[in-house]
Amino acid sequence: MSNITEKDTNYIGKTPIRVDAYEKATGKGLFASDYYKFIPDLLHIRILRSPVAHCKITKLDVSKAEAMPGVERIFTVERSPYHMDRLPETVRFPIDGECLWAGQPIAIVAAETPELAEDAVDAIVLEYEELPHITNVYEALDPNPESIIDPSKGQSGTIDDSNPWAKIGRLDVVDSKFSGEGTSPNIVGNYVLDKGNVQEALEKADIVVEDEFCTGKRLHSHLELATAICKYNPDDSITCYGSGCGVHGVIKSAIVNIFEVPETKVRTIQPYIGGSFGGRLNPYVEVLCYMMTHFLKKSCAYQYTRKEQFEGSPFAWPVYSRVKYGATKDGRVIAQDYDCVEEIGAVQGNVSYTGRLSSSGAVCVYDIDNIHMDTAAVVTNTMPVGAFRGLGCPESEFGMEVMMNVLAEKLHMSPVEIRCKNFIKNGGRNGYGELITSIGVEKCLRACAEAIDIDTPSVQDGSVWKKGKGCAVGGKQNTPLGRAEAMVRYYSDSSVEVLISCDENGMGATTVMAQIAATVLELPIENIKVIKGDTILTPFDNYSASSRTTYTTGNAVMIAAQEVKDKLQEAAAREVGVHKSKVEVHGAKAKILGSDIQEINISELFKNTSPFEQGCWGLQRFSPVIGHGVFCPAPIRKWGHDGLTKRMWNWFQYAAAALEVAVNEETGQVKIVKVATAADTGNPINPKMVEGQIEGGTMLAASYMLQEEPIFDEHGAVMNKGFADYRVADMMLSPKQENFISLINPDPLPDGPFGAKGMAESITIPIAPALSEGIYQAVGVRPKYFPMTAERILALIKEKKAKEAAE
Repeated sequence: MSNITEKDTNYIGKTPIRVDAYEKATGKGLFASDYYKFIPDLLHIRILRSPVAHCKITKLDVSKAEAMPGVERIFTVERSPYHMDRLPETVRFPIDGECLWAGQPIAIVAAETPELAEDAVDAIVLEYEELPHITNVYEALDPNPESIIDPSKGQSGTIDDSNPWAKIGRLDVVDSKFSGEGTSPNIVGNYVLDKGNVQEALEKADIVVEDEFCTGKRLHSHLELATAICKYNPDDSITCYGSGCGVHGVIKSAIVNIFEVPETKVRTIQPYIGGSFGGRLNPYVEVLCYMMTHFLKKSCAYQYTRKEQFEGSPFAWPVYSRVKYGATKDGRVIAQDYDCVEEIGAVQGNVSYTGRLSSSGAVCVYDIDNIHMDTAAVVTNTMPVGAFRGLGCPESEFGMEVMMNVLAEKLHMSPVEIRCKNFIKNGGRNGYGELITSIGVEKCLRACAEAIDIDTPSVQDGSVWKKGKGCAVGGKQNTPLGRAEAMVRYYSDSSVEVLISCDENGMGATTVMAQIAATVLELPIENIKVIKGDTILTPFDNYSASSRTTYTTGNAVMIAAQEVKDKLQEAAAREVGVHKSKVEVHGAKAKILGSDIQEINISELFKNTSPFEQGCWGLQRFSPVIGHGVFCPAPIRKWGHDGLTKRMWNWFQYAAAALEVAVNEETGQVKIVKVATAADTGNPINPKMVEGQIEGGTMLAASYMLQEEPIFDEHGAVMNKGFADYRVADMMLSPKQENFISLINPDPLPDGPFGAKGMAESITIPIAPALSEGIYQAVGVRPKYFPMTAERILALIKEKKAKEAAE
């Protein structure tokens, strides 16, 4: 039930019923696939994909397939009227007949039914010569790799300076081990940060610790399959209903740019989305569906199968890292030497990958005077990667936090106190040189540590299940992804429409926007209707990523609502005949100062149209008062060869975790006994939804850090292409409800709407290092790779026992 009283219209920090609750709970809400029943005579799309990671096509014959009844058209690179090399990397067809990853599209079929389309795919004759391939970061970093993914880039090529992001991808940076002679031609981007003098500080340190870490690939595993339906309209325009993100900034812009069509000929609508986690930021299914619809001038639909989600949609990028800390004997870290490499799949021509995204968390948590950070990106013969909740920060900070626990042990310090001694303070500067104006990480850590009683060792029961505790923290940047707009329409009966184009992936963004509008306008939230995601109706927004929605779109809604309030204030002042400064608008009423008329109803300001009084300057019934809000964060500042700048990102979100695990020393199985996770959300708009994000993010992270792993065969193709053998967490992985503690420890963000900022990604960061430490405390082995599967933990236990026996 709502905890809002009837007269209370301040919805900040409250938990009203979600605005989409009824539609979702009753099943009346429409997802992309529901539009199949509204659009007649749909053609259906299927794709022939490369069966191996690297090959040269020697024969491709579609004649028999295209002659089959019900088959409308088959495109290949040679048979397409479009520039297939312009398609997004996830669905880019092979150039010069060379396939670079298993699952890469080779031919696309449109037919009258899905079954006919599948039969046509099976009838296509494909012959190929298999070539050597590489599928992991270690193979990619070899100076003489088995496969060079993109000969035009990397160490053997150049980077186009016309790309505004190219400056962060240059390979001629100083003091980088990832540039120059002897490095791999598969390195395509590089970023270096130099602050202070790391080598000198390491020599002065009382203790130095160093180790290497690596993480695996994983799939987003959202339940709703990638879906797009493109309706061909009589005016030669196309309406696209899709499950992708960014109706303006991703889908429509991609279609307009790729196919060079007028903006007015493309309408994109976003129904409800069944989860994203970053996996829907690549406009792959929508672009292919549009391509066939545009050419055939017939409505088309394309929904991935679950198998296709595993072989044809982006995976998260793995990260290799090397962490070296130098510290004084009292626990003050004075030097950080850090390398990380993103493994980005068969990405071609994109130099925005440099390791900088992943490594952003490496310099935003701790106040360290001397930092050398060397990051890079390498390509492999695997699916081009995409964003996954955290943008590489859970992977890159894994090793950092493990090593903080190592330092604490070697210095005989509490893992909490050594961290608190080194945290950046509010008003301080991070490793980039940015001013930090919101950082609640210490409050988060102390709250989690207290909830788990981290300093008290676990009680053992004498069984094969050994228990241990661990803690960690994490920080993540908010990426400057451009403007957000909002429109607020206020009607004569005090009902309000809020028009936005941010994505609603299930996180409750529409409810947050309604809360912000209701609070500014001082109206019951029941008066607010949110209209979202339609490029004809709703104003521009880029897309929801990097936890930006509450910050950017929330600010835009607040500005738009305030503009409405200002207009109502001015209209009321004109009606009474006083200056607007003497009017206060509160909900559906305006209070007047210095007049015999002390209060009027806002509804009285809206006049009926009359031939004797046209009311050009007044408010008209059925013509709402409109506010338009535009918010764009301040620009970032350029950085030089040292990587330093006073503004690299917008702000940072922080989180902490402490947990207790049980490890079976005979099987290696890991169970989470108790977990406490805390987030610095800024001032939370909706605490209950924040708790949901904390709990969901905790289990999402635990799932891929303990058990999710794609397995590749000898040809570089994914073998486990379904939930039967790709192990996503179920209820059995979660601890009991009383042992699952979600905490909010805010530090308000000065320029956030009502002090709020995003938090959904940061909560995933501390889980892996806390798990690693808990496992170490339980059985004496500290994992340095995730997923920390039972097989890997058992191998570490056996290795430890063998070493002890040898000694």
